[in-house]
Amino acid sequence: MSTEEPWRDPERYKTGKLASCLGCKRSCRKTHWGAWCYDCNIERIERINKTFESLMETSK
Repeated sequence: MSTEEPWRDPERYKTGKLASCLGCKRSCRKTHWGAWCYDCNIERIERINKTFESLMETSK
């Protein structure tokens, strides 16, 4: 796990209040990123990062 990518640390998904994942609807723990299970959050953050990278490229 990179210190620049804390959302990739599965240990961060083991604490917090039980919730229903906003992506897949399975039971998960609410984290700093909201009610997202590990797999759904990784996919979501990578999608967000790609969008920001694309915006940065078009703004140059």
